[in-house]
Amino acid sequence: MNQVIARVNIRFYRDILLSDIEPEERSRYQKLLVAEEDKLGRDLQLLAEIERHIAEAARRIQAQQARVRAIQASGWNGVERAQAFLDGLMESQRISMEYRQLVKEEIDRNRLLDR
Repeated sequence: MNQVIARVNIRFYRDILLSDIEPEERSRYQKLLVAEEDKLGRDLQLLAEIERHIAEAARRIQAQQARVRAIQASGWNGVERAQAFLDGLMESQRISMEYRQLVKEEIDRNRLLDR
């Protein structure tokens, strides 16, 4: 049951991290996400979920980069907010990629121990 709750929380936190939130909130939700992911243990299923999250974030980063360029080119107001959102997405992506590497290393260590 605890794993089910953790997976629901993980999906919720990931969705929030892909939205336009303030930097302090982003930091808090990133920490909550890692804590929930740690509850599951580091296995191939978690790695696959992290990979999907990273791919979705990459798509959103590309879309937001296009929005920032369009706002800049048009001279519209709001480029600062759009850039701040892009920066937040990119920071979340960096943290997710670092966590993915930790999960991979843990999986590799466990494989060596199981031999």
